[in-house]
Amino acid sequence: MRNKYFWAAIFWTLFITVACLVSNDNFSELEKIKMPNKDKVLHATFYFIFTILWSYGLRTLKISNVNKRRMWAFVIAVSYGIIMEVCQGLFTEERTPDLVDAIANTTGSAIAVLVLWRYQRRHFKKKSPAY
Repeated sequence: MRNKYFWAAIFWTLFITVACLVSNDNFSELEKIKMPNKDKVLHATFYFIFTILWSYGLRTLKISNVNKRRMWAFVIAVSYGIIMEVCQGLFTEERTPDLVDAIANTTGSAIAVLVLWRYQRRHFKKKSPAY
């Protein structure tokens, strides 16, 4: 089932879309959690997962080079994060675009790229001594 990551990436993208565009009232349980900068940590976590899923999901589109997949996953994540921030301003009444949220999204995505790079570098070194 090679395209499981592709479908997981699609599902996660839809999840982020809904989470960004629904009313804040739907997250009242989340408000009870006391943690500094929890909103920014949540944004970074969402886009960390987004980037990893899309990095593996892009194999379905026959992008075989892992460096290109990581780069495209990062570009897609950052672009999508910015689009979602703009959509919050355009399509919701109680949410507003936030530059710091976009930075948190980008940070989560960048961390995912670094984690993928380290993991894939280590993984490919074990497979091929001529890496």
